[in-house]
Amino acid sequence: MKKSLLALAALGMFAGAASAQSTVTLFGIVDAGIARLSAKTTTGSKSVTGMTNSGLNSSRLGFRGVEDLGGGMKAGFHIEGQLTNDDGNAAGQTWQRRSTVSLMGGFGEVRLGRDYTPNFWNTTIYDPFGTNGVGQSLTVAMIGAATATQNSAAAVRSNNSVSYFLPGNLGGFHGQVMVAFGENVSGGAKTNNYLGFRFGYAAGPLSLAGAYAKTEGATDAADTKYMNFGASYNMGFMSILGFVGNEKTGGGAKVQAMQIGVTVPLGQGELRAAYGDYDVSNSSNDWNKLALGYGYNLSKRTQMYTTFARVSNKGAQTKIVANNGLGFSGVTIAGGKAHSGFEFGVRHSF
Repeated sequence: MKKSLLALAALGMFAGAASAQSTVTLFGIVDAGIARLSAKTTTGSKSVTGMTNSGLNSSRLGFRGVEDLGGGMKAGFHIEGQLTNDDGNAAGQTWQRRSTVSLMGGFGEVRLGRDYTPNFWNTTIYDPFGTNGVGQSLTVAMIGAATATQNSAAAVRSNNSVSYFLPGNLGGFHGQVMVAFGENVSGGAKTNNYLGFRFGYAAGPLSLAGAYAKTEGATDAADTKYMNFGASYNMGFMSILGFVGNEKTGGGAKVQAMQIGVTVPLGQGELRAAYGDYDVSNSSNDWNKLALGYGYNLSKRTQMYTTFARVSNKGAQTKIVANNGLGFSGVTIAGGKAHSGFEFGVRHSF
């Protein structure tokens, strides 16, 4: 009996030591709201009202964990999928937001899998609305979605990527380099091969970073290049955020963006505002966007929010205000007109 008790005690100590070496965390965000979008079409003014998701932060469900390998080395994983909580994600859960495994140590971090691209980080970090909801900036894939002749597939994330991150003890300096393999063997096409990097400095009230990236298309004319720079400064009573960037293809299409924004703490809430201007090279089809929002914190994890946005187009441009789960279908948007959107929602994180 004594031997059995000793064996059980030893087993318990071993299990406790093993569990202390690693951690696994379940996390997520559920964000839902009601929105009303208005637009000018070729047949008159149209509006649509309905439920949306991810108006403040992207709804998600994920798991992440870290294991201590000893000697200052750690292994980690991060899998994260999108939740379309307005309809229950009837198509089923996938892990398309991020699916990575990492090795970390004093040398920094090596990360493999599907992950955010370096050029995307500036567009979301220096946007007061975090590239979410009706107020989000329009600096992601400005030229258009990926097609046979033009590719913006890696504007946000890349599949089959290998990244290196600088260690976090460099006095505020940080950096990332990413290479991603398109794995397209059809006809020898090089579509979706990616190379990008981002370097910056963040300490105290100041944060700034610059990024460059290139995604290869099926032809040289379809290659897409991204270059951007963002900065923010926290003055205590207000934070100022700025962003400049451009997106261009090997075929000569180019859009240049400039955005200025502020966040202002107000009691238990925060006021958010942004103005973005988008210039299309060698064209009069430019546009700008104005957004104003407010969020009230019911707790550390729950916020009620509301946002209004207006897009003004020039020439034949047809940009509209939109959000996840709501939009216009079966109509043709009129060029050169102004369109607006309003939403009210609740975000809870866990």
